[in-house]
Amino acid sequence: MKDRALKTMESLSSSKSSLAKFLRIQRSIAALPLLAVYSVVGSYFTGLNFFHLKFFLGALALYLLSGAVNGYNNLFDIEEDKLATSSGIVKANYLLKEFTWSQLKWNFALTSITLACVLLLIGNLEFTALCAFTYALGIVYTRPIRLKNRPLIGTLSNTYGFSILPVLSCFFLLNGELTAAIAFSLSIFLPTFASCLIAEIADQEIDRKIGTRTTARWLGKRAKTVIKAVLIFSVAFYFVAIYIHWAVILVTPFVAAILYETRKLYMDFTDKKADYALIKIGANISRGFIIYVIAAIILHETAATLLTNIFNA
Repeated sequence: MKDRALKTMESLSSSKSSLAKFLRIQRSIAALPLLAVYSVVGSYFTGLNFFHLKFFLGALALYLLSGAVNGYNNLFDIEEDKLATSSGIVKANYLLKEFTWSQLKWNFALTSITLACVLLLIGNLEFTALCAFTYALGIVYTRPIRLKNRPLIGTLSNTYGFSILPVLSCFFLLNGELTAAIAFSLSIFLPTFASCLIAEIADQEIDRKIGTRTTARWLGKRAKTVIKAVLIFSVAFYFVAIYIHWAVILVTPFVAAILYETRKLYMDFTDKKADYALIKIGANISRGFIIYVIAAIILHETAATLLTNIFNA
């Protein structure tokens, strides 16, 4: 019997609805971990107020930033994406073959223009500069420098995008506390690095065929040892982060979900299991993200007062 996470992934990948096609060409699934971190950190800085205008516009900007960067990647990695199948699972980006070059080009252009408009509407110089830097990093990640073909640098670039970027976005956009921003960054950086490395391990066969030299390929058999080290240091950094600021407890379920699946992969290490672990991590983060948002909205006043009493005691 198939796992629910696998069924959901296959359903999203095979649906012919207009919404599903839009989500695929935008690679919306890739934005979920980024938005999960942004929402948790941002909700702390806003007192669990999800209806804070800057908070909402910031989330929209980060979604568009993810869509634009991935849209640029779509233009140059079509052949790679057509190969992106492993473990018999059809990934969302594999179905990019259903779109024409013109559609991919317009998706990138319109998403980038919309992003610029949202940043102008927000009017925060620091946040705009952060997004501009990340946009440029995302471009050179694919072409012309192609950072994804440089071991460690490519993985660290992805790790930054999924962990440090959303934390810094909240810090600049919502006038967050520096100590809390540092603590959040410490707690999620290594677990995110583990997820990015697992993604590379899952795609090793594809990367080998097209000649992409990722961190996973560079490490080879040493990848398992690195994963073990990341697991150990992730736990250590988490407790350091908790010591720095207790607000880190808010990201604990997400960190735990990543480390749990990473440990399972370490205990039974294969490329195919890495693919499954990555899907499970994404599914658990998405599920936790939805539950967190619903709970925070329902319990807004009570939870905000409780957090204020705890963290400002």
